[in-house]
Amino acid sequence: MDHFAKIRYALQWFAVAGLALSLSACGLFSRDESEPPAELTDFEVRGEPSERWSASLGRGGDRFLWEVYPAIEDDRVFAAGADGRIVAHDRESGARAWQTRLDDVRIASGVGVGEGIVVVGTLEGLAIAVSDDGEGERWRNQLSSEVIGISEVASGMVIARTNDGRVHAMDAATGAVQWTALRTTPALSLRGAHVPQIVGGRVLAGFDDGRLMMLGLTRGNTLWEATLGVPTGRSEVERMVDVDGHIPVYRGAALGVSYQGRMAAVDLNSGELYWDREFSSYQGGDVSISRNVMVVSDADSHVRAVDPRNGGDLWENAGLRLRGVTAPVIHEGYAIVGDFEGYLHWLDLEDGEFAARTRVARGAVVARPVLAGDTLYVITDNGRLTAIDARIDEDA
Repeated sequence: MDHFAKIRYALQWFAVAGLALSLSACGLFSRDESEPPAELTDFEVRGEPSERWSASLGRGGDRFLWEVYPAIEDDRVFAAGADGRIVAHDRESGARAWQTRLDDVRIASGVGVGEGIVVVGTLEGLAIAVSDDGEGERWRNQLSSEVIGISEVASGMVIARTNDGRVHAMDAATGAVQWTALRTTPALSLRGAHVPQIVGGRVLAGFDDGRLMMLGLTRGNTLWEATLGVPTGRSEVERMVDVDGHIPVYRGAALGVSYQGRMAAVDLNSGELYWDREFSSYQGGDVSISRNVMVVSDADSHVRAVDPRNGGDLWENAGLRLRGVTAPVIHEGYAIVGDFEGYLHWLDLEDGEFAARTRVARGAVVARPVLAGDTLYVITDNGRLTAIDARIDEDA
């Protein structure tokens, strides 16, 4: 791992824990542990989430180096282990359909799926595609640095984000790079990246300099860029403005956030800001169009709801403070987040009150859970893939 990557890894560890940082002349961090993560408290339980099935992905990975998430296509769910395993399971039963092993690599990101392939990224800077029927490797491509984000596969393309600030567009059939876009990477940034999104035949990508950009899918040309964070302060830590989290789309606008920057609604066609406000998040949020509510996990692991039409506050729940919560997933009337101890929490969309809780595993929830139908698919850093019924009402 290069020097800056090590610094980013350390910084992410401290930032997610919500701890004070200090950077010494020799490049080491010290931390203030005066405020521990919030303890979980009792609440009026409205329903009990149930586990549908759970499966091993092999050896787990460090939650700040192994940023993988499940991918769903048809009746299967695909996932990857840090030790090079890629697996496919039946969505309903959890039965393993196939497993393949990539030797001599450490999987760091993915999974992207579509058009007959499953794609992962590695710490060694490789993007690797295998057949979605388990018949073996299709292609691999050496990119410029560690691969920290892989998009879905769509329109014959898959997009990879690397740790040096580059976005690479690859041909889904061959892996050949079609174009590369670059933004200058600050000396310090949070560990992780916004996973590029293919939206309407274009590529939406967030960068560590606080920019959100829309790129052409075929040539990588810049269609527009919007500033979500402007570096301020004397230290490199104070100047971090990464755009890393999940960005939902609401009525033609991208609802983006940056660390120590802003939250904004950005027109997908022009990059114009409909509204913006001060905010700090590296996880992002999810939106319910029917209820006109966006729920976001902020940098202190407070879960907050805003009106996506104007950015106005609706409610805030600070009960998970410093617990390293994921971006929310919205299902019916609840926002669901995971935390560093393997718990999932259901919060009522109306008022933010806790409604249910379950522990899916003894490891940290690695990334935002994936919702398909009424089922949440969750990966934890002890190498478990778990399917949870998202419904909690007694009559569900």
